[in-house]
Amino acid sequence: MSLRFRNISHAFGAVPVLSDLSFEVKAGQITCLLGPSGGGKSTLLRLAAGLEPVQSGAIEIAGEIVASPEVQRPPEQRPVGMMFQENALFPHLTVAENVSFGLMKQPRAERSARVASLLEMVGCRELGGRLPHQLSGGQQQRVALVRSLAPEPQVLLMDEPYASVDISLRRALREAARRTLRQNGTTTVMVTHDPSEAMEMADVIAVLDEGHIVQTGTPQQLYEAPATPSVAAFFGDAQRLSARPCSAGFETDFGVIQAPEAVAQSRNSSCEIVVRPRGLELEEAPEGSARIEDLRYVGDGWLAFIRSVLQNPAAPLRVFIPDPSAWSVGDRVSLRRAGHGFYVFEPRSRSPSARQEEG
Repeated sequence: MSLRFRNISHAFGAVPVLSDLSFEVKAGQITCLLGPSGGGKSTLLRLAAGLEPVQSGAIEIAGEIVASPEVQRPPEQRPVGMMFQENALFPHLTVAENVSFGLMKQPRAERSARVASLLEMVGCRELGGRLPHQLSGGQQQRVALVRSLAPEPQVLLMDEPYASVDISLRRALREAARRTLRQNGTTTVMVTHDPSEAMEMADVIAVLDEGHIVQTGTPQQLYEAPATPSVAAFFGDAQRLSARPCSAGFETDFGVIQAPEAVAQSRNSSCEIVVRPRGLELEEAPEGSARIEDLRYVGDGWLAFIRSVLQNPAAPLRVFIPDPSAWSVGDRVSLRRAGHGFYVFEPRSRSPSARQEEG
C-alpha cells in the first residue's frame, strides 16, 4: 500500500520545519529519510502516524487522504504502525504478551500462532516468557519490531530504531529488520541520520535538508550522482571545500588541487568541492602549501590528515594513501584529483557541475 506526502508544510510557532515537501513511498518499498538531526524527519513521521495535525498539504495511503487541514483521521483509524527510537515495551508484560498486545480481538489460538511465528522470524521464539528487562538491547529491538508488525499494518514508520543499540549489534539488527519487512511486504519509512544505515536498509533514500527533500533515489544513485553538496557530503566520509577555478585546477585553503582543464573550467569565480578520501592523491612538494599532520590506520587502509601551511581550516583534509611507507608526518605535499569521489558544484546549483569527476 503506497504512502504519499503532498505539499506538506509544518511549523512550530514561527519556526518552519517542513516546507512544501512532496514524495511517495511505493507499496512494499523500504524508504529511508536521511538528514541531519533537527531537520524535520521525525516530525514527518508523526504527521503520518496522526500524532501531529497536518497544517498544510495532505498525506495519502493507497490514494485515500488520511490527513490534511480538513481531514484528521485519528491514529487508531490509520493502517499505520510506528516503531519509536525507545522501543517502549510494556515492562510488566512478557515478550509474548507485548507482541500480542495489538491482537486482542483475534481468537486465542490464532493470536498465539501469530506471536510464535513472528518471534521465530527474528530468532526470539524461546524468549516469549521473559520480561523486557531480562532481554539484551538487541533482543528488545527485535521484539519491538515484531510487535509493531503483529497487527499487520500496511505502513510501518520507524523513528531511528537503532540509535540506542551498540554499534556492534546494529548491522545484525538492520539485516533482520530488512529481511522481516521484505517477508511481510510492508511499506516502510525509516528515519535515520546515519548514511551507512540508510545504504544498508533502503530500497530508496530521500534526503531531507532544511525542510526540503533535495534528492530521492536508490543508494547507488545518491552515492554516485549526488544532486547537491549536502547530499554528496553525506556519503563516503566526504568533506566540503570552498574553491576558485584556476588554470591548474582549483584554489583552496589547502593550496591548488590539480585537476584536468575539463574539470577546472567554470563560468563562475567560485565553486564548492565535495571530495572523498579516495578522490585525492598526494604529490611530494617541498614547497607545497600543505603538510601531513598525521597518519592513521583505519582498517581498510591508511589516511593522511592534511593541514594547510597558509590557512587554518577548522578540520584537516583526509586523503587515502595506498602506501604509508612513502610518507612521514611533516612532509610537505600538493594535492591532485584522483578517480571517483570528487564533485564540483557551482554556486546556488542544485546539481553537480558538468565538470564533476570523470569516471
